[in-house]
Amino acid sequence: MTSQHYHVVTATLLLTSVATCGVLAWRATRGRTWPPAIQPTLPPWPNWLLPLAIACYVLITIIGSRRLPKANAGVDAIRDVLTHNTQVLAVVFLVLTVLVATARRRTVVPPLPACNTTPSPTVPRQLLYGVVGFLTCLAPTLIVFLLTEPLRSDADLHPLLQFIRQDQSRQVLLAVAVSAVLVAPWVEEMAFRVILQRALLRHYSPGVSILATAAAFCAVHGSWLDAVGLFPLAIVLGTTYHRTGSFLAVVLTHMLFNAYNIVSMVMESLPATAG
Repeated sequence: MTSQHYHVVTATLLLTSVATCGVLAWRATRGRTWPPAIQPTLPPWPNWLLPLAIACYVLITIIGSRRLPKANAGVDAIRDVLTHNTQVLAVVFLVLTVLVATARRRTVVPPLPACNTTPSPTVPRQLLYGVVGFLTCLAPTLIVFLLTEPLRSDADLHPLLQFIRQDQSRQVLLAVAVSAVLVAPWVEEMAFRVILQRALLRHYSPGVSILATAAAFCAVHGSWLDAVGLFPLAIVLGTTYHRTGSFLAVVLTHMLFNAYNIVSMVMESLPATAG
């Protein structure tokens, strides 16, 4: 893809994002929110799941993760550390999945009246929710990032994006893509939406649970500027998960968002004559 093609695709995505936000807002004003909730609330997890999940997450990452090297450390060093940390994330995901499966077996779901039950969304429908979630968060996120652009510097970039800006070898790009697009969204959505957000439902309303989870999600992503910029994404992820109960949908939204950021960083680093 040349820089010219990239700008055309980006403009098309942004126009589609604005249109998507407009349609969803229009439907909401008429009481026809989309996607429709599959049930009044997601059943909250037992009290033991959240502290145990946090303990496992922290313990595994502290023991297993390696410190990211400087961007000029060399391709092999960067690739090796990213590959190792990606494997650690995969282990974290497996552990969290086991904990969630155990909690699900021990969660008592109250019966709902027949008139309030809605069939669980099919896989194609969940994928559609994920794509719509990405389009919904794209324009608001870009607006926030543009408003905070004067306050940003290269030091505020996420470490993975810094690697891409300074080294675009295939090895580094592949390692970053696998970590940020294929692995990290599964881990983060399991930790934040599936575990934290549903655990908070035991004590707080859905709105408070979504906001608190969004704040925690943003807080662990780099600088405070990134935290502010990622807030629209976090709200869309939380709302989508609460209304649909679809883990696949929020993972896809997160994957598409990360992929867009990586492609954007690569294209912005191309020479101005490209195209």
